[in-house]
Amino acid sequence: MSKLRMLFLAVVLALTGCGDAATLTLANGQQQRLSDFEDNWLVVNYFAEWCAPCLRELPLLNDLTRTEGPAVLAVSFDALAPEALQALSERHDMSMPVVASLDGPWPFELPRVLPTTFVIDPDGKLAERHQGELTAEDIVRWQKVYWGADINRS
Repeated sequence: MSKLRMLFLAVVLALTGCGDAATLTLANGQQQRLSDFEDNWLVVNYFAEWCAPCLRELPLLNDLTRTEGPAVLAVSFDALAPEALQALSERHDMSMPVVASLDGPWPFELPRVLPTTFVIDPDGKLAERHQGELTAEDIVRWQKVYWGADINRS
């Protein structure tokens, strides 16, 4: 019976590790996994073009994208066609990758407030959730607390 229990436990553990991976699809159709960002900090920002605070924080996110700090992803809250997302990205000079969809087990739920920004640690775990418009002070604090790299503002 002991061997049977151990075999059962091994099968259960193996199956729980076989879940779908957290993936994303960029506006250009390229697919990536959360694990592609392993060993790096990741900032995931949910936005919408109709959200004025979302548009106001884009320059901060663009600046962050250009630093030695984390990877930055802008996730469209609205389900837009790839062409519409590309046009939106160009219209607002977004330098970070624009994400059409997130699938699988990400370490956060779909936000109910826009803008919402998530900081994901190098192990893929949620470090912080920020609801509302980001400020330069938020970015500086994250830099000090999380990734520690200098932020070079242009």
